[in-house]
Amino acid sequence: MIKIGLLGFDFKAPNKGCEALSYAFIEMLSDISNESMEIHVFSYGELGDIPRQYPKFSFVWHRLNMKNPIFLIKMKQVFDDCKCVFDITYGDGFSDIYGKKWNIKTDLIKQMVIWSGTPLVLVPQTYGPYNNLVLKKWAMRLIRKADLVYSRDNLSAKVIKEQSGVEIKVGSDMAFKLPYDRTKYKIDNERINIGINVSSLLWDSQWAKENHFGLTVDYKQYHIKILEWLIEQSKYKIHIIPHVIDLEQPNARENDYRVCLQLKKKYGDKIEIAPPFNTPIEAKSYIANMDVFIGSRMHATIGSISSGVATIPFSYSRKFEGLFGNLEYPYVISARNFSLEEALEKSKSWIQNYEILKGCGQKSVVESYAKLELLENDIRCLLEKRK
Repeated sequence: MIKIGLLGFDFKAPNKGCEALSYAFIEMLSDISNESMEIHVFSYGELGDIPRQYPKFSFVWHRLNMKNPIFLIKMKQVFDDCKCVFDITYGDGFSDIYGKKWNIKTDLIKQMVIWSGTPLVLVPQTYGPYNNLVLKKWAMRLIRKADLVYSRDNLSAKVIKEQSGVEIKVGSDMAFKLPYDRTKYKIDNERINIGINVSSLLWDSQWAKENHFGLTVDYKQYHIKILEWLIEQSKYKIHIIPHVIDLEQPNARENDYRVCLQLKKKYGDKIEIAPPFNTPIEAKSYIANMDVFIGSRMHATIGSISSGVATIPFSYSRKFEGLFGNLEYPYVISARNFSLEEALEKSKSWIQNYEILKGCGQKSVVESYAKLELLENDIRCLLEKRK
């Protein structure tokens, strides 16, 4: 039985985007190999529903405890026994933008894989940006030592080439291949269905108050004005759709569903609130019923465009421009460069001409699948060599 390790994957978390990467990767492994695998998952959250959905794999969960020397020794022993270890750093965590301590922890785990001599595979993710020079140098060293490195966008690949001298491969976000079933939800099609994903991170978190991401578009005003413009026109049915859902801590700042309920209280029957999803597959299945989708959580927009919906990503980070630019999809609200008026004007125009966006998105998805096939082939070859 092949043993592999997974780092930076969330199997059960409030953030359905992080979960989406995990579901999509296991789906990819299922397509790549018919052999049974023992998959060792190193994470803070439990395994959730994935073991039940993929019974041909054996899953072993190791709860991360980086302060415990005994755990570190055990983790190193598991790495020694694995054929290879795959890391995704939660999609965009290969950076110090979420804090130095967090960055040090995630890099230390990768460093331990390298010390073990087991091949380290960095699957498609965003690299950087870095503000700390020491952490940047460490990151570039890890990339140079990895056996296979994939970016999910050309921009990250360019940055890595300039800063490390390594020419890495460019894939796409694995969540494009997340399965879904739009028939799971019964959505009335008498009107044009508009889905809006509001991010609590940008709505009222401490980072939002401090404008940590340097937005030039007032996030709340943008959404309030778009909502009220849509409400004025009877042809639209508005759905507010969460993508980070924490029912155990409903007042948590990182809980989109909390903001959804605030908007429902404000607008009542003029808007519809999507149910609190248990899995990213449920979220994508609901989003797939929309005609147009505006999203601030990047994986919500990936779920949208990859299910054939006209998509307007609201970008608060270069990971959006990197990913969608890589797929030649230009209909992105660059909220660090646009004014509020420009963002509203473009959004209204794109909504009114959503069929154009839909057509462009379909071409982008084909391009994404082609890039992910290259990744699948490389992983297949790596696993074959390591038998």
